[in-house]
Amino acid sequence: MANHKHTRHYLTLAAACIAIISFEKPALAEWPEKPIKITVPWKAGAGAVDQMTRQLQKTVAEGELSSQPITIFNVGGPIPVGLRQAKDSAADGYNFVVMHTAIMTLEGAGKIDFGYKDFEPVARLGQFCQTTSVHKDTGINSIDELLDKATAEPNTLVHGANLGAINHVYGIMVQGLKDGAQFRFVQTGGDAGTFPEMKGGRVHVAGYSAAGASNFALGADGKPDPGSPVQMLAYAGSERHPNFPDLPTFRELGHDLEFCVDGWYLAPKGTPQEAIDGFAAMVKASLDDEGMQTFLGSKAMVGSFQTGEELQAEMDRQWGAIKDVAARAANK
Repeated sequence: MANHKHTRHYLTLAAACIAIISFEKPALAEWPEKPIKITVPWKAGAGAVDQMTRQLQKTVAEGELSSQPITIFNVGGPIPVGLRQAKDSAADGYNFVVMHTAIMTLEGAGKIDFGYKDFEPVARLGQFCQTTSVHKDTGINSIDELLDKATAEPNTLVHGANLGAINHVYGIMVQGLKDGAQFRFVQTGGDAGTFPEMKGGRVHVAGYSAAGASNFALGADGKPDPGSPVQMLAYAGSERHPNFPDLPTFRELGHDLEFCVDGWYLAPKGTPQEAIDGFAAMVKASLDDEGMQTFLGSKAMVGSFQTGEELQAEMDRQWGAIKDVAARAANK
């Protein structure tokens, strides 16, 4: 009888241990078993990355790429609010957040006390890269001419930007290509706010996204619009953009600069690998969908899937290039 009591005691203890382990690290062999939540840390419909996620939701549903639906949860207000909520959410394999390069500019500027390293990297779906353009009245026709003028006459070329944000950091990186080059940065906002200032002649230089450059510099036929004030000088992608195949990259012009805004999916630290791999596979499969490709093309974005060590290495590279520049931008 005593032996039977001890046996029951050990079995009960073992069962309790198994229950605790199962509670702390859920088994996800059949992932997903419930809806997948993606937090967007800004209001619905704002920006290409939010729209990209809505297209992912649609593509996954229509293509039956997942046994469970994607639900999108927008958090309005300052981006850090939604980001922190996502960081602190349960690492159960069903909580994800979409973010772009601003997570690095925010951390570098000291506006958040956490960063991309406080999440698990999951996948990159797409990206849009920046261009550098000038007003045609400047008479500047190349990046070298722009940098030469910014060096010979510092602070005379007005560069529109959202001060402290992505296009400001980008502009600082462009002027940094030549010692002594100095733009005068003024607050205009993003693409939509900067273009009217350039059109009115109050801004000489701008770092438009590929979508912005397409809208402001090209005509309905997709060719350079002679009536536009925008003269594109260089593209900051790794290869030429299909919307403007005659526009060289910075690297082609001999300058070591790439600057793209990536759409990253991240998860809370400790998220099970099965969920990370499953989500990444779902994202990769979405890029084979015609609707997704049409959407990316309409936003001048490029499908550029990454996951795992490749994604981690690319994020580390970008952080190394951005962190000090973002700190300088915050102090200007």
